[in-house]
Amino acid sequence: MVSCEDDSCPWSVCAICCKGDNVWKITKCKVPHTCDKIQNAHDGRMIDSAFLAYVLERYIREDLAYKIKNLRHVALADLKHEVSHYKVWDAKQKAVAAIYGDFKESYAELPRFLAGFKDASPGAKYKLVMDDNYEWGTCTFKSVFWVFRPCILGFKHCRPVISIDATHLYGKYKGNLMIAMATDANNKIYLLAFAVVESESTETWGWFLACIRRYVTDHRHLCVISNRHPGIQAIFRDTNRDFLQPLMIEHRYCLRHLCSNVNTRWKNETLKNLVWRAASATQERKFNATFDLIENVNRDAYQYLKDVSKEKWTLTFDKGYRYGAMTTNVSECFNGVLKSARSLPITAMVKYTWFKLNSYFNDRRNKSIEQLNSGKKWCQYALDIFMRNKAKAEHHRVTRLSAQAQSYQVDTPHNLGTTGHGDHTHGVNLLQRTCTCQKWKLYKILCSHVIAICIRYRHDVE
Repeated sequence: MVSCEDDSCPWSVCAICCKGDNVWKITKCKVPHTCDKIQNAHDGRMIDSAFLAYVLERYIREDLAYKIKNLRHVALADLKHEVSHYKVWDAKQKAVAAIYGDFKESYAELPRFLAGFKDASPGAKYKLVMDDNYEWGTCTFKSVFWVFRPCILGFKHCRPVISIDATHLYGKYKGNLMIAMATDANNKIYLLAFAVVESESTETWGWFLACIRRYVTDHRHLCVISNRHPGIQAIFRDTNRDFLQPLMIEHRYCLRHLCSNVNTRWKNETLKNLVWRAASATQERKFNATFDLIENVNRDAYQYLKDVSKEKWTLTFDKGYRYGAMTTNVSECFNGVLKSARSLPITAMVKYTWFKLNSYFNDRRNKSIEQLNSGKKWCQYALDIFMRNKAKAEHHRVTRLSAQAQSYQVDTPHNLGTTGHGDHTHGVNLLQRTCTCQKWKLYKILCSHVIAICIRYRHDVE
């Protein structure tokens, strides 16, 4: 018999042990407690992390991204008992291990899984780095890089622009998950390569990019967009790393991070918006006008930006390597998708990226086949830009300067609805594929001025 230690409370339970099968059977139960003590109980000895893992497992199985504070609310609702943050965290690790395998054993399984996966999927690449000087007969995990064959083959048909980012792991063992991502022809997320390292540093970022150059692409003038992490900046300054120097790789900064740094430092929303406008300008005169405004607003911020190489953060001086991509939002977006995977054992996390990537490829393939079967020739992203430019082209005035050189002058009407208010003159050369607005060069999609010429002189715009 068990009764409440508060004599005024009637709560009690009586049970007997059934002979033969050693099962306890409750024979009498007086509930509920009338005392206040049990209602405010906190971290009782009977509710240990193993029991909590059993209770919470079904919730974690449904959604791996369940936050600890939410699981504490679940425990309180199910058990009528408050449980500490650490005990719930420990319970979640045990539940994850019960579902996806033990965290420690997962590191031992990783080499076998990667070798088996490469045999089953020829063309997949991985590099596993271990330190075997720790203890005789054992080795210590340092880092792993992996990329799947469809990603390598598909990237040959994508814009040569990748964004890189890193995010913390939330499981039993800490570390960082590094991601390299691109965009497909329809400007959707294109997953490229992954790595798990101990931390972000000059060494690990250099190793990650070396793996990308070796296993994924050797494209010249590959544009790499990143934040301004000291480790990333250091590897691009290192002249001994030939594979990361200009001509091989063009390094660019994420505009959102730069604007955030400016806002954090000077706490001026107007200044932040001016930096964004200057960086996004496609013509030098527009950039200079906005940059002068920045100098008037904050001289220190102006000098800070002046010390940063213009080709790193502005579209005007980019030479077209960005293809108009200004931020690493694409990789950070997938960081959010991977949030639940970051608390998995390492081998389960690699498997998760495979299934997630397979889902992406399957979805895009089905949509592409459907569009091709319906007679569509261009992806929607490019078509939308083209149609907007075509609508603007109807109002342009075109003058042919030389039929042989295919040189033209295009005048735009006055328009208060645009940033520059229109009323500009641009020079276009179809042979050299240039327009003084620079959009053709920067975005690799016909600007309205080129479309206006094609319509006026019946050139094949496609």
